[in-house]
Amino acid sequence: MYSYLKGLFLIGLLVIQVPTNAQENLSVFVHDSIENQKPWSDKPFYNNPENFQFAIVSDRTGGHRKGVFGNGLNKINILYPEFVMSVGDLIEGYTKDPDLLDEQWLEFDGIIDSLKTKFFYVAGNHDYSNDVMAQRWKERYGKDYYHFIYKDVLFLVVNSNDGDGVLMGRDQIEYLKEAISQNTDVRWTMVFMHHPMWIYGEANGFNEVEEVLKNRDYTVFAGHTHRYLHEIRNDRHHYLLGTTGGGSKLRGPKFGEFDHVSWVTMTAEGPKMANLALSGIIDHDVSNGQTREMAVNLMQAAELSPLLLSKENERKVIMVLKNEAEETLYFKGQLFHHHQVQPDESVFEVELPSGASKQITFKVKSAAEIDQNGWDPLQMQWQMGYDSAFMEPAFTLSGTEIIDLDDPQVNISLTEEDIFLKELSVTADHPYENLQLKYTVNGQIPDLNSSNFTKSFVLKETSETQFLFADNEGFTSSAVKKEYRKVKPSKASRVGRPKKGLSYSYFEGDFTSIPDFGSLEVIKTGATEDLSPDTIGERLDHYAIQYEGYVKVPSDGVYTFYLRSDDGSKLYINKELVVDNSGSHSAETKKGLVALKKGFHPIQIDYFEDFLGEELQLEYSGPTIERSPASLWYRP
Repeated sequence: MYSYLKGLFLIGLLVIQVPTNAQENLSVFVHDSIENQKPWSDKPFYNNPENFQFAIVSDRTGGHRKGVFGNGLNKINILYPEFVMSVGDLIEGYTKDPDLLDEQWLEFDGIIDSLKTKFFYVAGNHDYSNDVMAQRWKERYGKDYYHFIYKDVLFLVVNSNDGDGVLMGRDQIEYLKEAISQNTDVRWTMVFMHHPMWIYGEANGFNEVEEVLKNRDYTVFAGHTHRYLHEIRNDRHHYLLGTTGGGSKLRGPKFGEFDHVSWVTMTAEGPKMANLALSGIIDHDVSNGQTREMAVNLMQAAELSPLLLSKENERKVIMVLKNEAEETLYFKGQLFHHHQVQPDESVFEVELPSGASKQITFKVKSAAEIDQNGWDPLQMQWQMGYDSAFMEPAFTLSGTEIIDLDDPQVNISLTEEDIFLKELSVTADHPYENLQLKYTVNGQIPDLNSSNFTKSFVLKETSETQFLFADNEGFTSSAVKKEYRKVKPSKASRVGRPKKGLSYSYFEGDFTSIPDFGSLEVIKTGATEDLSPDTIGERLDHYAIQYEGYVKVPSDGVYTFYLRSDDGSKLYINKELVVDNSGSHSAETKKGLVALKKGFHPIQIDYFEDFLGEELQLEYSGPTIERSPASLWYRP
């Protein structure tokens, strides 16, 4: 019997030819079925030998969460990719201490040692942002930009910090162009970088690389933003990866905020990508242009901002829900049990169609004696989101809203311009329905008998205004105060024959705030017709400039000045500080108001550059001009 069965088994183990996705090869697939009908589909095995798979890890630092990156590598080892790519920000960096850099790189290399396959380094701004960091990189890893070919696919590794800020140096641009030009017969090209250079404009040089790439198939991968996004640019796939341990609010895949490794399979049709979260597999297009708009709407809608109204020993809570997306939103909320108070309603379910706005309103009565410390906060557990398809990542936000029953904030937007010359029209905007807005202009707290605000009112003198909400049951909110000042415009200066431009003095030093220019040695002086620190600075980083001259305004009035800088800056007009934008920071805009008479006014702009990019812009708006560059500079 054994010999008979053995004979049948050997007859049944037929070696068959199974076509692959590209060609037909002898397969290792053997079976014992001799019938025409088979208990499997007739699709070929997906085993083209030209295919290969690799993994990509994203930002580890910039809010580093310990252990996540190493956990990601453990997951990668289970999957056995042929190699692992990165998109930079591997260490905390941002230091000139060589010993600290060596310590951080030793730690990182120790983590990488756990990988069972090859790892390719890509420089991020946390890894390569000053001369010391660049030197350490080259000593440890050699090239900071390079290329290689694997199974007829060209890999280009870009250093997006090869210069001051998000920039490629000339040598790197020519190197990448040459690598592309010398490898015209590859089947695909993949580009890896830290910053998504395509969104920074043409000044960084990546547009030149794109021009050389335009006649071939390619895919681009980047990181830096800590938010996943898939984009189509020049008919090519561009991926901004999320995080593998870097700082993130982790609000979920639909918000582009999740820890993952990307899994790429190179096929005859090009690379196919999936995102592997630590808890599962996420589709490559989970966050895109459409979901980005939905995410922004959901985040805004989830800002509940409860309004509290009071009457004797009762409270009334109002929350506004608003949906500006094209899809329907759903809200669920439940109040926690409270020992002091008893709400008249505790469970809420609201459906918000596109464009809808609805209010949740409930009353709270005292259920116990309220002691001298006041009311304890009320808490609402809530969830808000869109319907998600079965087994898709949930597109929701949830949390616990703390409702202050003593003195919460009142959500009201008042006229921002708080100084005027002759008169000022005051407007107010708020999201609430079926409430009266009471106001006073004499500094007194409004009450139920105060004037009702309609659309606006006019002030002709300095006034302290106060606003509060009231309903038809006599409940009122706390008051919002704002002072509006009537001022006289600063007199203009007499200037003989002014020349176009500003005078400047240039200084050098390691500054982290606006320095005391009087205590510094002037390196050079000169004149300029625009605010371009990089054309004055004699080195990439660590310098300061003081600009002086006049700004000419066309008429009497209140002017708003917008000062944008990277790093810090201050604006003085008529020796008075108008805008303070100091501190070491990336590009940031702050504004200030000043009343000026028609003509010339002394202006002083203090600026310093720490490291990583330099920018200085000044715009203004006034009675006869919309916001525009303040380019009417003059000097004696």
